Amino acid sequence: MLSRRGANILFVVLMAGVMSFVMSFVMTLANTRLDSGFWDRWLRAFVLGYVVALPTAMVVVPLVRRFTDRLAR
Repeated sequence: MLSRRGANILFVVLMAGVMSFVMSFVMTLANTRLDSGFWDRWLRAFVLGYVVALPTAMVVVPLVRRFTDRLAR
């Protein structure tokens, strides 16, 4: 069983990965269409997106959680 902190970190890692996966796929497809080089372009976009998304999410998610907790009180 994961600790609360471990669960929060896993959530951020998975969410950044899923969002990077979907957004890079959609944007690569929209901008370049499905051709022979699509998968290479998409994979590069996904890796770059994830490298940016993960540290961004590690900083932003706790701030957004605090903000929404305050709104919910």
